[in-house]
Amino acid sequence: MYKKELEDSWAYQEILQEGREEGREEGREALRETLIGLIAMRYPTLIDLVKGQTSSIKDIDILRQAVIKVSALQTAGEIEEYLLSLGDDATKN
Repeated sequence: MYKKELEDSWAYQEILQEGREEGREEGREALRETLIGLIAMRYPTLIDLVKGQTSSIKDIDILRQAVIKVSALQTAGEIEEYLLSLGDDATKN
């Protein structure tokens, strides 16, 4: 009974929401770091570009797709072109 009352309280809901947002932010940062790591291994000259292009992306799905896409691309030129296109996706958040 007390559990239900606690779960319905505004304070509990606020703490729960903050925890969820922190978890989402940690997920976004982990994907950004994965993307940076993938690019750093193959094309370290593109590190600044990937950091700049992904810093404002809040949609975790866009970051997840970027990791997959970069893993499949073959050349620095392809990766650079793709990273530059991410700026368009970032404005959709």
